[in-house]
Amino acid sequence: MKIRMNARAAAGIAVLMTSVSSYAEITLLQADPQPNDPLSRLNFQVGGSIRPQMNNITGDDGANGYKRNGFDGGSRFRFTADYYLFDDISWTSFYELGVNFPKLLNWDNHHAKGANNTQLRHLYTGLKSDTWGTLTYGKQNSVYYNVIGVKTDIWGYDMLAQAPGVGIQGDYDGTYHARDSLKYMKKVGDVDLYASYLFQDSNYRVHSGKSYNGFSYKRKGGGSLGVDYHITKDLLWGTAWNYTRADMRNPGLDASKTWDQHVVGTALSWKPGNWILTAGGGWYKNFLVRKQGDKSVNNYFAGDSWGVEYLAGYSIPIEQHGLKAIVPYFMGDRLEYINGSNYKRIDNGVGVTFKLNYGFQLEYEHMFTSSTDKLGDMNYVRLRYDF
Repeated sequence: MKIRMNARAAAGIAVLMTSVSSYAEITLLQADPQPNDPLSRLNFQVGGSIRPQMNNITGDDGANGYKRNGFDGGSRFRFTADYYLFDDISWTSFYELGVNFPKLLNWDNHHAKGANNTQLRHLYTGLKSDTWGTLTYGKQNSVYYNVIGVKTDIWGYDMLAQAPGVGIQGDYDGTYHARDSLKYMKKVGDVDLYASYLFQDSNYRVHSGKSYNGFSYKRKGGGSLGVDYHITKDLLWGTAWNYTRADMRNPGLDASKTWDQHVVGTALSWKPGNWILTAGGGWYKNFLVRKQGDKSVNNYFAGDSWGVEYLAGYSIPIEQHGLKAIVPYFMGDRLEYINGSNYKRIDNGVGVTFKLNYGFQLEYEHMFTSSTDKLGDMNYVRLRYDF
């Protein structure tokens, strides 16, 4: 049996064992197919991110007060395996686990009440081919997030107006890390085509804060279509639609209603030179939860609403004293209900990222918020280490 493990892979193992800093995805096994050697067809990579963070909002932040003390801002570990089968067809699998370090270490006042130690972010498997495309099944990024959400999900205090961040729960409604989804992707010239089918899912018990409020949401099915058009090598335009059919239930009252939820959006990403300019928006039908009044299964969702997000930034190269670049940026969003609730939220802010050596970066943002429910402004600080 012949398995190629290069110097970088060996160093990667040392990183995992001794926490010495490294940067970029680590290839532990490099595929080099040999006759009568099945394991030589395996390519295996690991990676991850550690993200201590602090959010300080003006005014009362209620159950989120622990965020002022410092909390885990999305640490995760990922594992990718590709197994060469024949021609240009490979079997691919991906697993990503979120880890809440303060909860894992029992640091009081640094995590939400009732938080879990870990969270399954992704787990999917399937086949990929340059000729036929990629077909995967499991918990994975939705078509809508791949095409629309990812273009503006690039600063810290974001996803405040895009569908994957504002629905009842993005993993269950199929707009974020979609559970039980079958997804197909195919590149045709300058166009990337996406389609997915959402299978029936288990109940999601709706929470107010961390307390069960009697309602449950059950996805019955759905699907998505998306297109990314590479207008130039720097300019990308995406359009996507997501449909979910779901039951809203209140078992205590023996009440239920089936809802047809629609989300349609478009987004542009332009990266000329050191600039990054991006904007995206969506229209949401029976998707956002009503803000005012007593909720029942018959009036749980607002009829129509919309949201937009945008960012403009510039990377200033430094390359000295351990500092690789400084990236100042302006960002913002707007979320508005057309009917079903009288609610509007507008955020605009500035941020700066210091990209350091060895995979570290420091982020600071200040967001000015104007909203119907008088939310406070946000100061956001995060130290991030990617390996």
